[in-house]
Amino acid sequence: MERWPKLLHGPVELSDCVVQGRVDQDLVVLAATLTAGKRSVGVEVVVNGGEADVIELHPVPADARAVLRGGLQVTEAPLTPEEFRSQVEAALIVSADSAAWIRETIPDLVKLGRGPRPDLPERAAQLRRWLGLPGYEPLPRIPTAEPLPLVLPPPAPVTGLRLAVALAEPDDAIWRRLEVRSDVTFAGLHRILAAAFDRAEREYHRFETAYGGFGADILSGEGDRLDDEVTLGQVVTSPGHRFAYEAERWRHWIRVESLVALPEAPRCLDGERAAPPADCDDERSYEMLLDALRDPDDEVNEGLIEELGGQGFDPEWFDKEVVDERLARLS
Repeated sequence: MERWPKLLHGPVELSDCVVQGRVDQDLVVLAATLTAGKRSVGVEVVVNGGEADVIELHPVPADARAVLRGGLQVTEAPLTPEEFRSQVEAALIVSADSAAWIRETIPDLVKLGRGPRPDLPERAAQLRRWLGLPGYEPLPRIPTAEPLPLVLPPPAPVTGLRLAVALAEPDDAIWRRLEVRSDVTFAGLHRILAAAFDRAEREYHRFETAYGGFGADILSGEGDRLDDEVTLGQVVTSPGHRFAYEAERWRHWIRVESLVALPEAPRCLDGERAAPPADCDDERSYEMLLDALRDPDDEVNEGLIEELGGQGFDPEWFDKEVVDERLARLS
């Protein structure tokens, strides 16, 4: 491949922007076509765990949008050029901040060649110039300290967001599709998710985002911030954005599917299966309950079902109207 500075000259136009991802992986690809004069190339930004992991250019623009498609079930959503720039900038900031922390805290990793890809900073700087993004400004640091929380962007205009929320562990998917306002705080989103999955609101919970962790207790994780100090729209702004939510020991993936009209109140559009009972602390205990429910008359299974809160529990049960009734009580 040609050296990057020789590929494009002059003002760059951005088009054919998309985001691709798989529901069961914390990885997305941001792809677009860059055009300068009569020349066009495809740009592919692989975002892993919230940070830009790979930046590639493709002489054939369509090749940048075919990275995840090879026989896999991939969700793809269009982005406006502004949304594409926003997502790329957030990923570049997280990547550069992580690299700076590694250089200062674990320099031996860099010497061993186990740090960030050596060509990534140069490619990121060139991509910033093409996209018209500001240069990276490293955060002030204390030697050996944990990475400082990234500065949250100001709230964008309020809109509706359609979210897909799924438990990460069980083999049979347990999920809900919800519509919420973008100005809901993470504390309010936790209440919505507790209602959608029929859980107690007071349980331990934590959101993991590209801007760090947010929870009800600032001692829940290193560098975490309170969940009532940030809105959903400050962290995710467009289709494809994804983050994690942990309630007790259950981990969930949350992905923005689309922007929608502003809902009057949170509502459930669809879903499958009941969430594990409160007495099931983890995937292992839930699998034990499912096995016991297959033969509930067995004496040992009767005890397990009672111990794990499975009396009257139907793992296949889901009723959208019941979920909407719970959500309505939050207003």
